[in-house]
Amino acid sequence: MSPNETTIPTTLSEFLRVNRDELISRWMQSTRRENTAEPVSSVELLDQIPLFIDQLVVALHPQALPLPVSAEMAGEHGAQRLGLGFNVREVVREYGFLHRSLIELVGESGIEVSPAEHQIIAQWLNTGIANAVSQYVTERDAELHRNASEHLAFIAHEIRNPLSSVRMAFDLLRRGPLAVGGRAVDLMHRNLRRMVDLIDDVLGHASLKMGVTPKIESFNLHGFIEEIAFEASADTEERKLEISIEIPDDLAIEGDARLLRSAISNLFRNAIKFSHPGGAIVVRASQGPGEIKIEVEDCCGGLPPGKAQDLFMPLVQRGSDQSGFGLGLAIALQAAEAHNGTIRVRDLPGRGCIFVIDLPART
Repeated sequence: MSPNETTIPTTLSEFLRVNRDELISRWMQSTRRENTAEPVSSVELLDQIPLFIDQLVVALHPQALPLPVSAEMAGEHGAQRLGLGFNVREVVREYGFLHRSLIELVGESGIEVSPAEHQIIAQWLNTGIANAVSQYVTERDAELHRNASEHLAFIAHEIRNPLSSVRMAFDLLRRGPLAVGGRAVDLMHRNLRRMVDLIDDVLGHASLKMGVTPKIESFNLHGFIEEIAFEASADTEERKLEISIEIPDDLAIEGDARLLRSAISNLFRNAIKFSHPGGAIVVRASQGPGEIKIEVEDCCGGLPPGKAQDLFMPLVQRGSDQSGFGLGLAIALQAAEAHNGTIRVRDLPGRGCIFVIDLPART
């Protein structure tokens, strides 16, 4: 099909408006012929391209004010191309096909293109490419991160379960009727516990950094906290710590149980680690207007001056005990933030401190 012969456009903008369908047809032919993506329907292939051409026609009108390229439109196009199986090279090339089709069509008509019009066309095409590719890469990376996170979660589950079983069996050996003791046994126990904690910390930190999407469910908070306390009972008994749970029996919470377990377990483990032997750890929870508050109070003696603001940074250790990677509180904060919540700390000088998880109450 040749350029429309029933009209005699005098401007590039008018020519493209009249020959819009022909331009789209030529672009589609080039894209289908030269791209390697799986064949798609015409509707899927067109996507945002007709709108892109329409806005370019407006931008080229002699009386038009300078118009910015629609970043949202090109970005949506890039995301859609990812879903269709296009690669980055193909996303870039289809804008090149559009440019080539436009130049060929205009060349056949004999219409002159001014330097200013060439500049507008180049600006629209280059910006369209940049925005489409940027969103494409963003969406692709997010998908890769989600896949990697799911894989890490599987690895964590497979590693944690046998380690937990080994640890429980070892505790039975240490404290059962045929209890085995001694310095070597204590050393094995500490290292086994440290290994479990490090696996939890490293995998939890990596998973949260990759952007885990919370899977919301409703569960009883009192029983949830009791289970966490029971899992740490060997450590609390070893340090002769008294555990008090002050949570209403009927308090329900909506959230991702796995992420909240990570947050609360890390706060609980942190409290055990730094509390003075023979002291008490208190876990409280309450629901107020639009929020749920969970508190873990320890008896560490208080925080050093100026330390509170650094506690939630990865790799920062709270005290002189350098066991672990210093990820626990950073993981707890990330898990809370994944629920649109946060964590703060209240210092109780000479006594201890209270870590508070503030979560929005879902309706």
